[in-house]
Amino acid sequence: MSQVENFKDWNEKMAIKYNPDHYHNSRNIFIRLLSHLRTRLIIRLLDVRPKDEVIDLGCGSGNMLAAIHRGRLTGIDLSASLIQLAENKLKGSGATIIEGSVEDLPEVIRSKKYDKIFSSEVIEHLEHPEKMIDEIVAIAKPESLIVISFPNEHLIGKIKFVLLKLGLFKILFKGLPPQMADEWHLHEIKLEYFKQLISGRLRIITIKKIPSCLLPLHYVFLCQINK
Repeated sequence: MSQVENFKDWNEKMAIKYNPDHYHNSRNIFIRLLSHLRTRLIIRLLDVRPKDEVIDLGCGSGNMLAAIHRGRLTGIDLSASLIQLAENKLKGSGATIIEGSVEDLPEVIRSKKYDKIFSSEVIEHLEHPEKMIDEIVAIAKPESLIVISFPNEHLIGKIKFVLLKLGLFKILFKGLPPQMADEWHLHEIKLEYFKQLISGRLRIITIKKIPSCLLPLHYVFLCQINK
């Protein structure tokens, strides 16, 4: 974990440098495939209905919200530049996009309850991941579906190490740092750590692995609040 003095300014620099659109629309077919698989799985797990109140915690440039097409959509992100991209992408969709912290939700969000809550590849970027879990509990209904995804940094790091040794990493993944922990990721979220983080607050319905159980590069948790 790194310590960041001015988190918002630092996060803005990282958001500009690692714009989520570069991953969703990457020329690298493997990165693009992982983004597509993750998006499709999260949408399937959420099972959004037309009247659902849906919120994306850490919506980035709005790619996930743009793929949902149903429900009353809300997104929140700390980055002003990503919020602008999300607003442009979701123009005419009726989605509400708010600039703010998922660790301390503004009252306009906290005053409501949501049917579907999700946060994709965000928790590893936060100063205090436990605060986002607190906020999720605060805005969830007893029956709400909650989806949280994060990268398997340990396995990804091993693969990067092998590719670096073979001299292939810079060819296959141009522009990416050898370790995201050197850049935008403040935490390496391991399975046991995440389970401890949500213990007593969220109960796990299922855990999915992307792209497969044999190669779990990303974890996707479907949860509900403890009743």
